[in-house]
Amino acid sequence: MHADLLAQRVVELIEGAAFPHLDPASVIGVIALLLAGAGLVTVRDYALGSGDRLPLLVAEPFPRVEASIGIVPALAGLDDATIARLTRYAQHPAVDGLVVVGATPNPVPMPRAVGGVPLRTVLATPSRATGPAH
Repeated sequence: MHADLLAQRVVELIEGAAFPHLDPASVIGVIALLLAGAGLVTVRDYALGSGDRLPLLVAEPFPRVEASIGIVPALAGLDDATIARLTRYAQHPAVDGLVVVGATPNPVPMPRAVGGVPLRTVLATPSRATGPAH
């Protein structure tokens, strides 16, 4: 599966999920379980060198591995530091695409690529707490 197709599949799976907590660790944990349940291989805190760690790297299982996608939570939105981190992540040979997970719609249009790799965005939808029926 090429990077664009894998990224689209990842986005669709995330869009269908409900997140109990909108903090980075919880969001990455839910996404890792979701993607593993869909038959994809996930690696949390993937070491990229120079002290950088990609929160989540996902790929198809061996022997079909054609691409891998980095997943990065940016729940408070994108700032210059996050864009710089995404650019560094994109430089690593293991990263064929990036998916940024936000908590609110970004008012500024996102670039289609960063550091030469495709970039997609998706919103993490909080789960609705339900109380006991009356």
